[in-house]
Amino acid sequence: MNQKKLYKTNLGVRFLVEILFFLFTRYFHIKKKMPKEVKELRPPYLVLANHVGFWDPFVAGYFMPHFIHFVSSDAVFRNPILRFFLTRLGTIPKKKNMRDSQVIRDIVAVIKQGENVGIFPEAVRNWSGNTSPMDPSIGKLIKLLKVPVVVPLLKGMNLMHPRWAYKMRRYPMEVEYKFLFTQKQVVELSTEELFEKLSNALSHDEVAYQEQRMIKIGSQQRAQHIGHALYLCPECMAIDSFQANGNDFRCDQCQYSIHIDEYGFFERKGKGQLHFNNIRDWYNWEEKTFVHSIHEKYVSQSEEAFFSDKNMLIYKNNSSGKLALLGKADVYLFRAKIELVFDTGLRLEFNFHDLKTINPQTNERLEIFYKEDAYRIVGSHPGVSALKWEVAANVIWKELGLNAKRVPYIRIEESGGEKLI
Repeated sequence: MNQKKLYKTNLGVRFLVEILFFLFTRYFHIKKKMPKEVKELRPPYLVLANHVGFWDPFVAGYFMPHFIHFVSSDAVFRNPILRFFLTRLGTIPKKKNMRDSQVIRDIVAVIKQGENVGIFPEAVRNWSGNTSPMDPSIGKLIKLLKVPVVVPLLKGMNLMHPRWAYKMRRYPMEVEYKFLFTQKQVVELSTEELFEKLSNALSHDEVAYQEQRMIKIGSQQRAQHIGHALYLCPECMAIDSFQANGNDFRCDQCQYSIHIDEYGFFERKGKGQLHFNNIRDWYNWEEKTFVHSIHEKYVSQSEEAFFSDKNMLIYKNNSSGKLALLGKADVYLFRAKIELVFDTGLRLEFNFHDLKTINPQTNERLEIFYKEDAYRIVGSHPGVSALKWEVAANVIWKELGLNAKRVPYIRIEESGGEKLI
C-alpha cells in the first residue's frame, strides 16, 4: 500500500506563482549566478539560504531547476491569503523559535519522497543585511538527511526590501548559487565541519556589498519605519523615540536627525556628531548596548519596569484558533514578568518561566506564546519596535538559565556597551 504523499502541491498555483515571479524578477532586475553542477543536480537535495526579505523563498526557489518545499514559520499561515498559497505550494510549517520535532520528521519525509527542501538556517529575516548567527543543530540535520546541499546567497535584498520597510525599492539584486556539499562530503565530514563550511558560505555583509557597488536605491521612502530595527538613540539613549518621514528620521527626545542618502548610507542633518553612517554598525552597537542595559537592570534586582509600550492593541487566539481583540493595554517589562494593564482595569501577567516564545512579526506586531495561548500585540503608531522585547526576553532567559528558550541570532554573550539612562 502506497504511503500518502506529504505536502502535495497544486500545479495551477505553482504555474501562477511561476508567471508572477517571471515578471517580478525582471521588473526588479534580479539576476542569478548558477554553476553547472547546480543546474545538473538531481533531486532530492537540501537548499540552505540566507534570510533577508519576505520574498526570499520565492526568489531563491524560482531560479532552481526543480521545485523546492520551503520551511516557514507557522505565524505566516495565520494570514488567510498567505495560507491559501503556502499550503498549495507544499510549504512545511514550523513553530517559530520553539523546538519542533514534527518539522524534522516532515523534512525527512519530503526528502524520502524524492523531493527537495529549503531552509533558512538563520531562522528569521535579519534586520541589518548581515547574516545572523545560526543554530549549530543545522549541521546535525544535514548529516541526518545525507543529501547534497545547495546554498543560494541573496545579495541586495536588504537594499531592495529590508525587513523593517513596508514597501519595496528598485535595486538590482542577485542570487549566487553554490554547490556546497556532495552526498559523499555530507557523509564524510563531521557535523562541526559541515556547520563551519555552511556558516562561511552563507556569510554576507550588505553594507560592504553596497560600498563596492554604490548603486542608487530607487525610493523616496528610504527611512520608512526604520524604527522597527533602530529603537535606541545613540545620542540620548532614548528607547523607541524615532519618527521617520521620507528619507529622514529623527529622535523626538533629543532631535538627533539623520538623512539616508540615495545609496542607503546615513548623514547627519544639522550640527553635531554622526555616530554611525550605516545600519549595520548602528544595529550592532544597539544590540550590544541594550543587552548590557537589561543585564544591569536584572542583576540590580530592580522592581521598576525596565521599559514599556503604551496603548497597544492586544489580541488572543480563541477556540477556533483565530485571533480576537481583547482590548487596549499598556505593556510593561519587569524583571520576572511581562505585564499587560488594560484600560478596563484588567491585568495579565506572563512570567518568563511559562513564556514559550516572543518574537517580532511584520509592521508593529509582537507575537507571544504563553503556556498554551497565542497573543498578538500591535503598536499604537507606525514604527513601534517589537524587536526590543525579543532582545530583552532573551537576556532574562539567559539570566534564569532557560537557555533552551533563547535564539541564536541575538548575541547575548558579549559584554560592555553603554548604559541607558
